[in-house]
Amino acid sequence: SAPAGSLQPPAASPPSLAAGVGVMSNPHSIMEPDLQSPEELEAYFSTSISRGLTSSKAEDVLRRDGPNELEKPPKPTLLMLFIMQLTGFVIILLLCAAVASIVVNGTGPKKDDILSYTTGKAIFIIVLINAGIAAWTEHKAGDALEALSQMTQASIYVLRDGSEVKVDVPNVVRGDVVILGTGDVVPADMRLIEADDVKVSEMALTGEPDDVAKTSKLKFKKPGEPEKLTPENMVFSGCSVTNGKGRGIVCETGMSTRIGRIAQLIAGEDGGKQKKKCGCLPDTSASATPLQQ
Repeated sequence: SAPAGSLQPPAASPPSLAAGVGVMSNPHSIMEPDLQSPEELEAYFSTSISRGLTSSKAEDVLRRDGPNELEKPPKPTLLMLFIMQLTGFVIILLLCAAVASIVVNGTGPKKDDILSYTTGKAIFIIVLINAGIAAWTEHKAGDALEALSQMTQASIYVLRDGSEVKVDVPNVVRGDVVILGTGDVVPADMRLIEADDVKVSEMALTGEPDDVAKTSKLKFKKPGEPEKLTPENMVFSGCSVTNGKGRGIVCETGMSTRIGRIAQLIAGEDGGKQKKKCGCLPDTSASATPLQQ
């Protein structure tokens, strides 16, 4: 058996959860890195706190986990969104009722009376206005995922083969030792191993307006102590460093980060792979308007 306190890669761990966000994470993820010591994380990720990953190891991890970026599902056009609003069962029933009303009145004794077509026309107009508003709302909501993907910078300094090198953020991998300074945007979810008066803006992640002080120390929650929104020794992808400098070991990248899980919820809990309905159209029932419901 493993010695007490040692960190073993979990064989079948449950999915990690971001504060209220229950989405499956990377199968190679470590549970609660904020409760692990830097030495345990160093052993888990086969990295070195003083030298970082080797170039070959970083390439292997990049091939395994993929680039450190948010996946963006194809964005449907405004016309396609409008058409999708008209495919709901209730909407189709309303359209059929409108057509039936017009046909009945058009073949009845009052076919020359323009007022006899009022009901059918009213249904058509209401349905089209509803579809237009819903399509426009969903189109604008789709911009949120694009905004999340832009919450990063082009490159960051990391330790590779014992040297500080500048790498593109998409090439940052789990186990990398990242060097942070004031003004940097955190490239991935990281466990701090050094923190010199580090403060981070987490407004994009938690909505908290004040900068949050961070530490590299291992802290456990005391009984009765209120739970913090984020661990004090963790910094998260997309958050800006507003003060100080530090170093951290990357624990999660890409869609496995907290901001990535939020992006998954925006795109749909299936990770952005939209379901199909009517054979060719994505299922937008999650964003259905009250009339469609």
